Amino acid sequence: MKRILFIEKKQRNLVLGLFGLIFIIVAVLSWTITQKGHEVIDTEVQNYLTETSQQTSYKVNQRVNHNIDQLTILAQHLNHVDKNQYQNLIFDTVDNSAFEWIGFINKDGVLDVDGLGKKDMSKVDVIKNALRGEGGVSNKLVKVYSDVGGALYAIPFRGHDADIVAVAGWIPPSTMKLLLNTDTFSGSGFSHIISKDGDFILHSNNTNALIGGDNFFKTFKKVSVMEKGYSLDKMIQDIKDGKSGIVEFNVKNKESRSLTYTPLAKGDWYLLSIVPTDAHSQNITGYMYYALLSLTICVVLLFLVVVFIILRITSKKNQEITDIAYKDSITGGYTQIRFDLECRKILKDFKPFTFVSLDLRKFKLINDSFGSQLGNKVLKHIHECILENIKDDEFVARINADNFNIILQTTDPDVIEERLNKISDDINGFDIQKNVPYFLPITCGSYIVSDSSLDLVSIRDKANIARKNAKDINSYYLCSNAYYNDIEHQKMMKEKDMENMMEKALEEEQFIVYLQPKVSLKTGKVIGSEALVRWDNPINGLIPPNDFIPFFEKNNFIVKLDMYVFEKVCQILRKWIDEGKDVLPISVNLSRNHLQNSDFLKDYKNIQSKYQIPSELIEIELTETVVFENLEILRHIINEIHNCGYKCSMDDFGSGYSSLNVLKEIPVDILKLDKVFFGKENNQRANDIVESVIRLAKKLGMETIAEGIETIPQVELLRSMECDMIQGYVFSKPVPVDEFEKIIQLDVPMMKIE
Repeated sequence: MKRILFIEKKQRNLVLGLFGLIFIIVAVLSWTITQKGHEVIDTEVQNYLTETSQQTSYKVNQRVNHNIDQLTILAQHLNHVDKNQYQNLIFDTVDNSAFEWIGFINKDGVLDVDGLGKKDMSKVDVIKNALRGEGGVSNKLVKVYSDVGGALYAIPFRGHDADIVAVAGWIPPSTMKLLLNTDTFSGSGFSHIISKDGDFILHSNNTNALIGGDNFFKTFKKVSVMEKGYSLDKMIQDIKDGKSGIVEFNVKNKESRSLTYTPLAKGDWYLLSIVPTDAHSQNITGYMYYALLSLTICVVLLFLVVVFIILRITSKKNQEITDIAYKDSITGGYTQIRFDLECRKILKDFKPFTFVSLDLRKFKLINDSFGSQLGNKVLKHIHECILENIKDDEFVARINADNFNIILQTTDPDVIEERLNKISDDINGFDIQKNVPYFLPITCGSYIVSDSSLDLVSIRDKANIARKNAKDINSYYLCSNAYYNDIEHQKMMKEKDMENMMEKALEEEQFIVYLQPKVSLKTGKVIGSEALVRWDNPINGLIPPNDFIPFFEKNNFIVKLDMYVFEKVCQILRKWIDEGKDVLPISVNLSRNHLQNSDFLKDYKNIQSKYQIPSELIEIELTETVVFENLEILRHIINEIHNCGYKCSMDDFGSGYSSLNVLKEIPVDILKLDKVFFGKENNQRANDIVESVIRLAKKLGMETIAEGIETIPQVELLRSMECDMIQGYVFSKPVPVDEFEKIIQLDVPMMKIE
């Protein structure tokens, strides 16, 4: 009995021992597998974070390089103009860039900015580098003309003045904030930019950014603790050595965070990308406890549970990463990254296909009228309609906003048109039965890819170009589509049609002269007009000048048209004289093509003599582009115009690179200020320029007229500046001659003068 009990006890102990051994083996294996799973997940996530940081640094580097390129281009332009034209080019660059001011550096390192004065910058590293012939950006925020520090850019320059050796530009922090539009992980991730010494160049405005102060390293030591296995000193040394890396830490005993540090290309700057560590590791601990508990309950199920947990964790984390990169948050379909991967596959295993760029016309109106939530539903609806109309080996993705890219495995234009029209029908099928349906017209650009050597960027660009030009194509009213190869062809065909019709149009007098009144700001009355031409084509209707004038300038037909318009103007003036009406001067435009013939004014004089028109009733308008062709020739032509008794005006002043030096060189009678000065109301800078130009013109004995004026406040402002005349839609658009005559017959002021 005792022996049996001993055997049973021994067997029981053996079973328990075996069970314990199995349990230990399984537990060790499970622990090993779990740890390996952690390593795999952490490695994948770290790779993803590194790639995200590199992409962000690329964007920042691109913007910094763009700023340097703008200074370089400015320096190149300055080399080709006189010194007295420098400031005009600088003002234009400042207006079209992120720079708040741009100035020159002399050989002693002294900065000189127009309107701000001089400043010794010889001890600033970026200025030292520029003096040595190397362009770049400051490694720290630099205070120059105020207590606010900003990014100082400088590039070497060799111009007409040997004392000027560099060009420098300064960007304020408020503008630099645009570099940090890099929040990730639904806003919980953010980025800083620091110098190698840890000084903040740009501090993120994200609410999760708890590390403040002027120096990242100093504040970090006070409020943060490195996680086990990471060292702040190593990170600081890596940054000094120009290396990149990843660390984990916690701030103020709050959640753990991951920091990726990446060097930027210019200025010895570093990009710090910070995200919560649990953004990519949540739920792992819970799964591990569940696995250990399962091991104690059932050894047999333990292996299945462990495998299940590992697969589940890996799958979930992979899915999270995949969703971020590959799944569009609005449509649930492909992102651009996934779309591009699929495109590269078909380019590798190539056969001709069609790349379509599609967007919704006036989508912004939907968001503004109905809200972004409904706008997102519309985007999802469009995506679903496209999916229903593509085949298994075709795919679609929303690229940005309302722009979609589609791959169609066909190159037949008829089939492409049919399928795109079907997509458009399905998109608009949701409310076709309503009394007042809301249609969603689409614009498409298609590029038929027949060359496997083309890169994806070029393919997409060509489809986008075609889409932007699709608005000019007459097509199915809910779907306009243009092919990249068709755009230039259609332009050539359009120009060929005009070329075939232009001589006949001139013979049949299809070109009609319109007059736009010029109103005196002293009397409020019409005191003259400008002759403008319209093409009244019997097939295409009234064609605006922008559609045919550039082409006529290219093929030189503009010379005949100018002479035709001038003769029509003389006929109008002769008619008014014969009828005893009030006769007001008319200005006509002079194309630069006339400059090819030094005696072209003889033809004008002959026509004037034919109709016996007094010279004071004729004004010749020269465009700003004519002015810059050749100042010497132009000065001679203006003298000839004056010898004929005509007035001479410079049109479109300010539309290009206008130079005050030009006003000194050419003796025009009237200066026409271009509408570009009046595009925005309450623009004090533009107003100051206009007022200065008007005063300068008066001192030079020139009259001034502002064109393109559309509002009464603009009129009142110009009157306060003592501008002489106004021309614009605020008083009248260009009108036929008979309508202009009615305006004159009324003899009523166009505005009230107090």
